[in-house]
Amino acid sequence: MKRHLTRRSLLIAIAVATAAPLAFAQAYPDKPITLVVPYPAGASVDRIGRALAVELGKRLQGSVVVENVGGASGTLGAKKVQRAQADGYTLLLGSVNDLIVGPAALKSGYSIRNFTPIAKLSTNSTVLVAHTGLAASNVDELTAMVARAEEPLLIGATGVAMIQTIGGTLIADAAGFKVSPVVYKGGAPLLNDLMGGQVQVGTMALTGALPMIRAGKLKALGIISARRDPTAPEIPTVNESKTVKGAEADLWTGLFGPANLPAPVVARLAAAMREVLADPTYQAGEFKAGSIASEPGDPKAFQEYLQREESRLSPLLANLKVE
Repeated sequence: MKRHLTRRSLLIAIAVATAAPLAFAQAYPDKPITLVVPYPAGASVDRIGRALAVELGKRLQGSVVVENVGGASGTLGAKKVQRAQADGYTLLLGSVNDLIVGPAALKSGYSIRNFTPIAKLSTNSTVLVAHTGLAASNVDELTAMVARAEEPLLIGATGVAMIQTIGGTLIADAAGFKVSPVVYKGGAPLLNDLMGGQVQVGTMALTGALPMIRAGKLKALGIISARRDPTAPEIPTVNESKTVKGAEADLWTGLFGPANLPAPVVARLAAAMREVLADPTYQAGEFKAGSIASEPGDPKAFQEYLQREESRLSPLLANLKVE
């Protein structure tokens, strides 16, 4: 009898353990989800996050609330999600900046392996822009202008340890001139100073700069990528110039959770993300804003992509000595 009861108890325990995750996934979400955007309101990633929150909420039939946690090149917001309970109710709109560049440059105490990748969201170009009154209209003219100056070029950037900042350094290194970064806490204040003439040149996400470029309030000197951006094909890359070759500073974003996010929750979120990314209306809206929505995929493919990105950028970060 004792043996029979022990075996029966074991079978019951297995059944309960198997059913629990399924029941949890079916109930998820039963309260609002917080999507942490690790940059201030008004930043280009903030716009992407708010658009995603609306669409993700529709697919999950729940509320997704954006929380801006800016500071330290996005690492403060990332740390908040890292410390959060792994239940799917605190998620991160992560990017190359807060998950690869920032941790490596600022010694933030975490890495991309401290998060659960769910889905790649978008790929966005970075762009070298200038005040409309700047004498230079392209990288070659800028290089010649800086060569005549006695001081390094003051160049605005949206954060200390950001791919945008690295883009400016790559251009300067390739062209053979020196820059002195002027660091801003996000894209919005940099835009204001660029348009106001307080700073003449800056590097930032194309999504944030494109409306001002098309309105004639900013001048585009070049996309910092290997190829032209399909959302703005009229803007040449900096690598099409005579003075700069090999400068690439693409910005990707994705959805992440804390480490050890339950598999059923990951599957639920990944399925919702596939629906969002396959939506033609969402794709068109992102394209209009200068962002390329990713192809629908799965968490495993996204994790493999992240591993390739980390391998590609690690030597670059070590050599650039971002401070």
